Amino acid sequence: MAHDMARALRVLLIEDEQKNIELWEDAVAAHNAEATEHGFSIETTVAMSVDKAISCLKGGRFDAAVVDLRLKNSEGPIGPNDDGNQLVKRILTEQPMGVVVYTGQKAEVADFGCPQVVVIDRGDGLSPVMSWLKDQSQLLFHLRSVMEAFDAEAAKVFFKSIWPRWRQWTKDIGDASVLSKLVARHVIAHAHDSMLYEGGEQVHPEETYFAPPMKPRLDTGDLLETDGEVWIVVTPRCDMAHDGKVQSILLARCSDISKKWNELEQSESKGAKSEISKIAQHEGKPKQHFLPRLSDHVGSKRGPWLAQFHDIKVVDAKQAQLELPARRFASLAPQFIPSLTGRFGSYFSRIGTPDFSSD
Repeated sequence: MAHDMARALRVLLIEDEQKNIELWEDAVAAHNAEATEHGFSIETTVAMSVDKAISCLKGGRFDAAVVDLRLKNSEGPIGPNDDGNQLVKRILTEQPMGVVVYTGQKAEVADFGCPQVVVIDRGDGLSPVMSWLKDQSQLLFHLRSVMEAFDAEAAKVFFKSIWPRWRQWTKDIGDASVLSKLVARHVIAHAHDSMLYEGGEQVHPEETYFAPPMKPRLDTGDLLETDGEVWIVVTPRCDMAHDGKVQSILLARCSDISKKWNELEQSESKGAKSEISKIAQHEGKPKQHFLPRLSDHVGSKRGPWLAQFHDIKVVDAKQAQLELPARRFASLAPQFIPSLTGRFGSYFSRIGTPDFSSD
């Protein structure tokens, strides 16, 4: 049966036994015969050694990898080794894709710190692998679309900005590592700004957060739980960026408004939408800042909250960096931090006048 090759899932099979490769090819052929029913076909690139797998990963992009645990390498024949585990760890740090460890030695699989990496026993056959690929296919195709969109934006900034200025950059900067980071930040910033513009300057609430936080240390905009409450770090980023610059870190208590928010969302009254809009605008009060609802890394809904600038906790900076990072569950994405700190600064810098007595 014919199938749409534009919807072909690109899979890197890392396997060193020819008989196992043939079993995979048979399973893929059966899948592709019904590709229209499945919604996608499968294209396979085979790597029979660690070195070949690394070469494939450097030379192309894949939607998923199916990894045998024990692999041949350039230094000798197959045997008990940790090469498959190390290869998976390398994939997790270099290229986003679905990962299946397909092995007869499940007890030897490392803890990758990523529950999305699925381990399937070879004794169960290839059917569970095919089922997993089908379950993940939509996510993997969306991921490919993301990378293609990013490449398109990277091409724009490369030809219009980076290449024309490259000679001067190399002359002024020289340090290759600094130059590489400069170019990366330049491309990423342009891609974000361009995509935001094309989206009409509107974002989804889930774009507000990184959940869980990406940075290893406490930073401005981090949401954490302590003393039975949710708090957000409001100390300015310029102070957080340097160890020892400040002696204390400021946390603002976040008032959970999920009950009221959920009632308004479910309400059919005419004023519910207006009330939701008012809350999203901080209820018009300078003393607080609206934080949208989020889905955390285990899929639980949390929030929304109103950060209370008049309810501040001061914690020792050194103690905070030691104890609080483990209590974080999300952090504001960089583009949303200026709004938080700007409103916080405005609240504390406001100028008031004393009340006049009527006597």
